Amino acid sequence: MKELLKKGLLIGMGAAEFTRETLANAIQELEKKGEVSKAEAKKIMESFSRSARQRRKDLEETLEKGFSSLLGKMHLATSDKMEEMEKRLRSLERKLKAKK
Repeated sequence: MKELLKKGLLIGMGAAEFTRETLANAIQELEKKGEVSKAEAKKIMESFSRSARQRRKDLEETLEKGFSSLLGKMHLATSDKMEEMEKRLRSLERKLKAKK
């Protein structure tokens, strides 16, 4: 399942890069034709980049919440929970050795 999600994320990233390249090419053509200035072209690309970064951040947050919820429903331990359990186990082992 993790591999499937990873592939899906990579596909999404590839689509975003394709969109960015397509937009950059279209803006470059408009600039060559004199329909937009260099400053306008730069502003459009910066706006697109800011928007894309925000969407990526939002998606990462949504996925993280979704995965946490899914793991909770599946009763699978997260790495934080495993670390906590390992600390407890080490503490109990030390106590047991001290009693011997």
